[in-house]
Amino acid sequence: MDYIEDLKKAIASIAALHLSEPNLDQAAIVLRLRKQLPELGREIVALAIDTYFSRSAAVSKLGPWATHGFFSPELLEQASRQAISRYRAELYRGLNHVLELGTGTGADTAALARVVNRVTSIEVDPIRAKLACENLRLQGIDNVTVMVGDVVETVANLDRSEYDGLFADPARRTRDGSRVRQSHEYSPPLDFLLGLAIGRVRAFKVSPGLFFEPPTNEWRRHFIGVGDECLEQTLLYGTAIPDSSVHLADCMVTWAPSDTAAPTLASPTTIAGYISEAHALINRSQYLAEFFEERGIAPIAPDVAYGVSPTAPSPMPLLKTFRIIDSFPFTAARVRNALVSLKWTNRTELKKRNCSLDLDAVRASLKLPPHTHKAPFGTVFLFTWRGSHYVVLGERLGQ
Repeated sequence: MDYIEDLKKAIASIAALHLSEPNLDQAAIVLRLRKQLPELGREIVALAIDTYFSRSAAVSKLGPWATHGFFSPELLEQASRQAISRYRAELYRGLNHVLELGTGTGADTAALARVVNRVTSIEVDPIRAKLACENLRLQGIDNVTVMVGDVVETVANLDRSEYDGLFADPARRTRDGSRVRQSHEYSPPLDFLLGLAIGRVRAFKVSPGLFFEPPTNEWRRHFIGVGDECLEQTLLYGTAIPDSSVHLADCMVTWAPSDTAAPTLASPTTIAGYISEAHALINRSQYLAEFFEERGIAPIAPDVAYGVSPTAPSPMPLLKTFRIIDSFPFTAARVRNALVSLKWTNRTELKKRNCSLDLDAVRASLKLPPHTHKAPFGTVFLFTWRGSHYVVLGERLGQ
């Protein structure tokens, strides 16, 4: 019996145990499984446990096929969401043969395989390669070749002229599972990837928090998110996507900074009207001031990612806007009295920027009443303005 069949057998036994005794914890399941299937190694049992309990999260991230897919928590964490994989794969549409470095779960591999003729993927870990091949089979993907081997050594022996596209998702954890912060610690390292002259379209997925200075004007930074989060940064070569642009994958909304002069809007002299908060993608692009200026929003301060406008800016997924109900210098007593007057409940959200106040301590001091049906609530903004802690009480538009 091969590895995948052994893994399927172990998962089926786990499912049966979990169904018959739902209160069993994972440690107890492992003990039962070792007694039932003593021929299976510890590695397979551990992976079976990981896969079984990861599948529900995998479905929401990767799609319905993941109900029967195979993953470790580390693989699933690094995998791109389905909406992001499909969006990024469109950059390669119509190409003939794409080389992928780092197969992972096979999620990006499958997305690429749906828009190009062929994909060759290199995976250093033979077990992960087996899992990815099974995941591809589950999706009906048959135009992918998975090669097992060290990426640097394998690429050195390839005919690079055979590929017209290159994609890489380098590992960003050490062997013991610790997250790495520096690009030279990626596997393979980012400098190695940037030096590969393979294909006319190239995309490398890196941490959204990595500050990257493009080595040439041909490279672009592109930030991709879902919901309220900035999830990925992709380094692009050979595409028309502008540098420092952002894309919200679940809404299919894109924004890019213009090439015009630097913003001229001054900080507001009063905090009144409407307060706006840009999406995390805009903040990460480092073009918040330009984004605000396009919408007539005055940034409160260079180090405070909120802006104020006398009228409400046009609604869009990359911007949250709140009508300002009140604003004043911070004291806990004044905030508490204001919220009592407004009858806001504990559903009220607290946000802060460039502010040393502890949100948990502030919330505890407010002693907000429990939320009830149709009871009012809002948002409390805490930030530093003109050298002092300041408060805005806001009601979100469209709430």
